[in-house]
Amino acid sequence: METGLRQRGRSLLTAVALAVSGFVVGALVVFLTARVLIFAGVDVMNAPAVQLVISTVMLQGVTFGLLAIGYLKLSGLGLDFLALRRPTIRDAGWTVGGLLVFFVLYGAMNLVISALGVPVAENQVAQIGGQNPDVLLLLVPFSLLLIGPGEELLFRGLIQGTLRRTFRPVSAIVIASAIFAVSHATALSGDGQLTYMAVVFVLALILGATYEYAENLAIPAVIHGVYNAVLFSVLYVQVT
Repeated sequence: METGLRQRGRSLLTAVALAVSGFVVGALVVFLTARVLIFAGVDVMNAPAVQLVISTVMLQGVTFGLLAIGYLKLSGLGLDFLALRRPTIRDAGWTVGGLLVFFVLYGAMNLVISALGVPVAENQVAQIGGQNPDVLLLLVPFSLLLIGPGEELLFRGLIQGTLRRTFRPVSAIVIASAIFAVSHATALSGDGQLTYMAVVFVLALILGATYEYAENLAIPAVIHGVYNAVLFSVLYVQVT
């Protein structure tokens, strides 16, 4: 019993450490990149859109990827740990089904939130996009190529995968989803931060379940990327 508890505790600490490391190291990488650009004459400090692009590329695209490679190499787990393989026709079905559930749940939660009159915090990306609509168009391909794959690599591939070694599948999905939801807190402003994170948590459960049962990291990565790309596209249309 004690051995099992100790193993689960170690897995939980590792999962949290991976999440914290991703954002702490990512923040350092983003800061250093910004300093290099400032030295090169780019006005980063007065350009929120440029800051957003730097953050997206260097955090989700570079840091999360390098963290995954480094962790898998140092721990001796290897790339097979990620359950990443070439999609099949069955995987296409999982992807389409996951997207349908994703958008239905998202719409239903928005209806409930509106009916209850509950405030929802605003993501800084939406704020910057509202002031600089063109950056939203850039975030559409970024969602598919960097945000979706990068975040799924860290939160489903590494974190949920680590938890899955000692926890039951449902517990691993729930814990990884909770960590994922909380990680959005620093990007929120205004009232209703818990509401926003609750929505993210529910949607993350779908990503986690898809990864667990389809056994292919590419599927939640595509679902996540398409979802974000659609949201950015809709926001662009609304702003313009």
